[in-house]
Formats: sequence, structure tokens, C-alpha cells
Amino acid sequence: MSEPSKNPERLLDPSANQAFQELVADLREALLSEAQRTSVGGRITDEDLLSAYKRLSYPTKDSLQFADAQTVISQALKENRIIEWVSYVMAVILFIFGLILLSAGAFNSDVTTRVGCLLGGSIVELLILVPFRFAINSRRHNIALRMLGLIINRVDDPKKLAPLLKDTFLSVVLGNPQFKVTSEQ
Repeated sequence: MSEPSKNPERLLDPSANQAFQELVADLREALLSEAQRTSVGGRITDEDLLSAYKRLSYPTKDSLQFADAQTVISQALKENRIIEWVSYVMAVILFIFGLILLSAGAFNSDVTTRVGCLLGGSIVELLILVPFRFAINSRRHNIALRMLGLIINRVDDPKKLAPLLKDTFLSVVLGNPQFKVTSEQ
């Protein structure tokens, strides 16, 4: 039998050599980037390189799941912030429009116009509650998303995670809290 070659690079096909060189360069960049991200001080030591290699070569299950969950949660928080700001703008516009109608009703000499403006202004002022309700719900959902991020990060068993997600969804999103009181004996 033939003895395995001490230099496996000699076994590479010429077309594979270019791909190999590109992969080595990509791995080098990823390794240096990871080592620089976690290094202390301005210089990268051999310990930084070894720990970066371990993190890149053997990523933990928790770090992979946490990164994906945090990406989804961050995106949802950004979307909720937009809804919240739109709600605030709607509330300000309704408030100003209601004040204009109430002022027109207070200073108008025609009785019919006065009653119409005062009634319309009062209704518009009551409609301010709708955008505030949207903003409150957006805040509630943001809090739930932050809690879910912590829960996903700390729970290892998916069987334990499923009831927590269900309870959180029912209580926060649907507003239907179903808390069970259990007593340990």
C-alpha cells in the first residue's frame, strides 16, 4: 500500500488550487476579524487566535440560536417603533384638528356652526384615544419581545420553551392571560 502524502496540497487538482487559495484567504479574514473583535488591547495574541478558531470551528448551539432569535427580535422592535411613532403623530394631528374645531365653535357667531364645530371637536378629541391605544399596544409588544429574547437565550429544552411562548403570546398579544397557580408540596 502506498503511504499517505505528508503534503496534502500536492494532491490538489490545478483547478482546485485556486478555490483552495480563496477559501484559505476567507478563513484568514474571518479568523482575524473574530480575534480582533474579542481581543483586549490593540494587539491580537496567540490566545486570541486560538479562541477565535475554536469559536469559528465549533460554534455552540446556544450562540447559533441566540443570534438568529436576536435578529428576528431586533427587526420586530424596529417595526414596532415605527408603529409607535406613527401613533404619536396621529394623536398630535387629531389634537390640533380638535382644537381648531373647538376654537371655531367657541368663536363663531352662527349657532348651527357653533354646535357643529363644538360637537365635531369633542368627537375628534375623543378619537385621540385610538392612536394612544396603538402606542400602548406597541410598547406592550416590545416588552414581550424583549422578554422572549431572554427566555430563548436561557431555556435549553424546546419542550420547556413551548408553554412559555404560548403563555406569552396569549397574555401579551391577545390580551388573554391564563396563568396557572401551582402549589409545590
